[in-house]
Amino acid sequence: MIECWENDIEASKELPSVWEYKRRFKVQRPCPNSSIQATKRRYAWAGESSGSSGYLIVNANGGLNQQRSAICNAVAVAGLLNAVLVIPQFDFNHVWKDPSEFGDIYDPDHFISVLEKHVKVVKALPDEVMRKYDYNMTSIHTIRVPPWAPANYYMGQIYPVLREHGVLRFAPFANRLAMSVPAHIQLLRCITNYKALRYASPVSTLAEKLVNRMVEKSTRNGGKYVSVHLRFEEDMVSFSCCIYDGGAAEKYELASFREAEWKEKFKRKDREVNPGLNRIDGKCPLTPLEVGLLLRGMGFDNSTSIYIASGKIYQAERHLKPLLKMFPLLYFKETLATAEELAPFKGYSSRLAALDYTVCLYSEVFVTTQGGNFPHFLMGHRRFLFNGHAKTIKPDKRKLVVLLQEKTIRYTPLSMLLIDVGEHGKQLCGTAQCDAVNDGLILCTCICLN
Repeated sequence: MIECWENDIEASKELPSVWEYKRRFKVQRPCPNSSIQATKRRYAWAGESSGSSGYLIVNANGGLNQQRSAICNAVAVAGLLNAVLVIPQFDFNHVWKDPSEFGDIYDPDHFISVLEKHVKVVKALPDEVMRKYDYNMTSIHTIRVPPWAPANYYMGQIYPVLREHGVLRFAPFANRLAMSVPAHIQLLRCITNYKALRYASPVSTLAEKLVNRMVEKSTRNGGKYVSVHLRFEEDMVSFSCCIYDGGAAEKYELASFREAEWKEKFKRKDREVNPGLNRIDGKCPLTPLEVGLLLRGMGFDNSTSIYIASGKIYQAERHLKPLLKMFPLLYFKETLATAEELAPFKGYSSRLAALDYTVCLYSEVFVTTQGGNFPHFLMGHRRFLFNGHAKTIKPDKRKLVVLLQEKTIRYTPLSMLLIDVGEHGKQLCGTAQCDAVNDGLILCTCICLN
């Protein structure tokens, strides 16, 4: 496909609207009912005791942003239950293989300080409590909370048990709180996500350097750059069961990877593997080439600096070649940072993801090519940070695949089609709706924070 685009790519002109709506940092608005303690008086149980109802221990599982979600929910639940929260523990995940603890990724002192007026947080259970359980955490009463549990579940089912035992442990804790909760509890999520969770100094220091280096390499566009969350690692490509252009060797390689990682998961009778249908349904990860064609079609020219947030790309040399031809100013954390700077991060996927997250956060335009916690949190964070005016490209892959399958399609008609989608679908300029749950968190509750 790339051959029929080469002449058009060389001749294409950047569309005037690409950089037109400059992002701007948010304007402060007052928070309605922002006093957590005042709002708590609505609940009968709040008057039972001037102290807390007990200690809450949470095991956060998954990757960086799934853990982030669990942390936000843990603070919200602690506020709801009037409990003291112990700094969340991170479960080791066999997929991410990152043994990092909370303090390796986030600043625990900042976390405790920011939440001090809202929810009490401690680094560990007091010695007198641990003595009661013979210093054995597994002896603490553990509850498996159902997914998306509403606030009334915690008040009716969990609160009495917490009062009885004095300490409870939730494991696992992924997606264990409903999105729709009282406003003052939602505000706790906002404070946690956007204020309390600050990356630890080793992470934030290198991340800031990478952002500055991207700005320096983007002088032709006034320091503005595009970031792309490219999910084209071997595990993602394999799991999708999609077929690309590697022929029989590729099919065998990906099938072998699936067998090694997921055993019989894809051989069950109730699991139908249909690569063609997956592509039509928009379930296939976009290739680097497809990302390049999308950006070209939207008017980004070859002077555009692009940052790729990704793990190890599947058959990188082959798949990145056409993208590099379209966008020679292509950067990764591995090309922006020195080997010495990245050495402390080697083997820690969550810390590496935190670097990607920060560089994407401050980009002028963010492109998401696949779903997941990373883009969801990032889009919400960018909307919060830039007052709802952070530009996000979230392509409709069902429509895009139809355009890209036309072997003879030219740059001009594709760009016109994408412009039309951008104008009517508002794909380029991410605006927020107050009556809906936005990516990351509910923006209209969060927007009032400093």
